Amino acid sequence: MKCCVRPGMKLQSVQVLRGVAALLVVLYHTRAHETRGIVHNGGGELAWLGGIVTNGFAGVDLFFVISGFIMVAVTYELKPGIQTALNFVFRRLTRVYPVWWLFAGITTVGLLGYFQLGNMVETLQVTSRPEPDWIYIIKSFLLIPQEKEPVLVVGWTLIHEVYFYLAFSLVLLLRRSWWPYALLGWGAAVIAGWMSGLSGPIVTDFLSLFFSPMTMEFLFGAATAMLVASGVAWRGGIVMLVATLWMVAFLCLQGPQTDYTLQWGRVMMFGLPSAALIYGLVTLELEDRLAWLVPAGVGALLTIAVFQLYGLGETAPLSVRVNATIVAVLVGGLGTLATFWTGWLAGQTRPRSVRALFPALRKILAAMVRLGDASYSLYLVHTIVIVALRVLFGRLGDIPVLAPVFQLGHPGLLDNVAFALACVTGSIIASLLSYTYFERPMGALFRKSRSTVQNAS
Repeated sequence: MKCCVRPGMKLQSVQVLRGVAALLVVLYHTRAHETRGIVHNGGGELAWLGGIVTNGFAGVDLFFVISGFIMVAVTYELKPGIQTALNFVFRRLTRVYPVWWLFAGITTVGLLGYFQLGNMVETLQVTSRPEPDWIYIIKSFLLIPQEKEPVLVVGWTLIHEVYFYLAFSLVLLLRRSWWPYALLGWGAAVIAGWMSGLSGPIVTDFLSLFFSPMTMEFLFGAATAMLVASGVAWRGGIVMLVATLWMVAFLCLQGPQTDYTLQWGRVMMFGLPSAALIYGLVTLELEDRLAWLVPAGVGALLTIAVFQLYGLGETAPLSVRVNATIVAVLVGGLGTLATFWTGWLAGQTRPRSVRALFPALRKILAAMVRLGDASYSLYLVHTIVIVALRVLFGRLGDIPVLAPVFQLGHPGLLDNVAFALACVTGSIIASLLSYTYFERPMGALFRKSRSTVQNAS
């Protein structure tokens, strides 16, 4: 089996993972704002969204591994050279920047309207060494590393992405047989830089960006694509099932964020299982065996549900989290095996009943693929939607008759559930609108302009 991913080709499995990654981040930020709303209103309860959501930032790690996989997969059969490298950079940057500028612009206008011009950075308290707003905004829009997070906070990950694109374009100058050595050298440089103290938990300049351990996640994805391209397809289903439980287990287990968990911790706990997950899913798709998603999904949902019942936050003692994780994974694993066995047995004895489920499963898959298509817009727009909804809930919560539904921290779960559903639903709707009416048309426009220039030359 050879990797046959071409520019413009869509792997459904990868799109599903993109959708999952984006949802994890949306839930993570929803929980953060739910907590802030509760504290603001003087409540003492824990956020309703807990469990694995406390570590939902792992969606970023999955995104990085996917990026590495796709960048190798779509360029693997291309002829090395300057033109290939330039075309690659053009395609990637024209996908990233227009949508980023749209939502960074909306955020900037909102912030400048809320805070006094010339005092925005200090008011946001994003650094102890404020600089003029215009420098901060320009660096944010260009995705240049700085001591402060970009004006739209999630843009910090795009700084890594742009670095990946530019660095990988240099690899495209080399013959394909040299790629493994180039990627190994890149990884060795990252490790050497980290050991020399040149990296940190937060990227603040180009040096810390170059040597960030999170680069290893991109390299994991690149190595996975090369493995698939080489024809290695060993037990894709088993690898995918194990990787799913592995990923969910660490989502349950990881506690408070530290310098370690923000660097090598997340790379090892989330980057490695993400690579295994992608390998398993892609090999299954290329073999037309995506039905394995069903037992994997059941196992993951059972694990999440059991862990959620413990009601643990990120500050829970490690021993308690370990015990809860073991129980949850055991239940999820048994659920996976039971689903797999039931499906196999039903396929042998009642094949018509199994085939009758296919239309519904295809609809679920199509919905997840659609969400994956809009995942970039979802990733960028969701914080804007969540902040707007938190303000709206704050205003409506001040009305006594509406307080049970809209005042975060009010006794009962109604307010918490309403906020979570509103944030997730609103973010998805906004992302689909953005993808349909801005992101996709802009992509088509840039593809057309590139083709026109190439034909003219």
